[in-house]
Parts: sequence; C-alpha cells; structure tokens
Amino acid sequence: MKLGLISDIHESVERLQQSLRLLQAQEVDQIVVVGDVFELGKHIHQTCELLSAAHVVGVWGNHDFGLCVDPTEEMQLSYGDVVIGYMGSLKPRIVVEDCYFSHVEPWLDPESIEHLWFFDGMPTSAERREQIFSAQPQQILFAGHYHRWMLVSPERTEAWDGSVPICLKDGRFFVVLGALMSGCFATFDTDSGWLTPYNLET
Repeated sequence: MKLGLISDIHESVERLQQSLRLLQAQEVDQIVVVGDVFELGKHIHQTCELLSAAHVVGVWGNHDFGLCVDPTEEMQLSYGDVVIGYMGSLKPRIVVEDCYFSHVEPWLDPESIEHLWFFDGMPTSAERREQIFSAQPQQILFAGHYHRWMLVSPERTEAWDGSVPICLKDGRFFVVLGALMSGCFATFDTDSGWLTPYNLET
C-alpha cells in the first residue's frame, strides 16, 4: 500500500493544494493527515474542503482538539457543516497496515489535551525511546507536532534529516514528519518500506 503523509497543515491552503496534486500524481492509495489541520480559522473551510474531496483520513492534533471533540453549538454554527463534518471524522489515533499514527509520541494519550500539548524536548534519550517503542506494537510509528523531520530506532536517533528517501523495511522506527506549513510531506510504501520525503521549498 502506498500512503501519502501530511502533518501540521495549519491552514496552509496553497501548500496543501500542491501536496495533494503531487500525491495524486504519485498514485497513492490513501492520504493520511497526522494532526494540526487548524491554525486561526481564517482558511479552515477551504482546508477541510480540500481534505474531504481527497478522502484524507487521519488524526487530530493539539490545535484541532476543540473542533474534533464535542465542539460547542457556537463553534458548530460559526464553522459550518463542512468543517465540523471533516474535523469530526479525525480520530485520536489510527492504524493503517502495520503503521501507527498519532499527532504526538505513541506513549502519550491523544484524547488528553494536556498530553497533546506535551513538549519536553525532542525524544533523543534512551528513556524516551523505551517509552515510544513499548507503547504500541506496530513496526512503524508516525507522529507530527515537532515541525521537523526525525527518525528514531529503539537503539538511537538516526542520522536522517528528511533530505533523502530511506528504507524502513527492517526493524522498528518512530518517524516524525516535517510540517506541511513549511512545505514538507512524504510517501510511504508499506510493501517496500521506502519513505520518500518531499519539500515544496526546494
């Protein structure tokens, strides 16, 4: 299965349009958004229209929580059916093939707003690696949130910065995706194990 991966859109409509065109040209089977669709609300309607039209599934982020979990009547009236309908389709976590998706590290609870806003530096210590890989059983664990590329194995933080494709066929990995608002997105082939990053700014 070939997945298109986008994270931390923050209502960057132009970059979302570009990435969706490129992912569709790559003939991906499914596009997954890994949280933080929302920013200030100025472009959220168009953002949700684009995601809905492309049948993008995914998880909510810390910026999305209020629209995804029991939005108030005032919010429903203010944002309308398109936004409420799409944001309400996002989940706290999903599994596709042998890939786990959550906006935050897999040991955190994405149904807790406090956990969604957690930040205690990048997960580079042995203790954090143990927390990450013991939390979920899947081979590949994806997150967003940090607005940068990062690759972690149970043994180390890998020397990879999202500038080149990398094969994740053998072993287990935690992958932090670069932010779409900065032009970053990726494809992942679950059969071959190849993760291919893209950057619209290069």
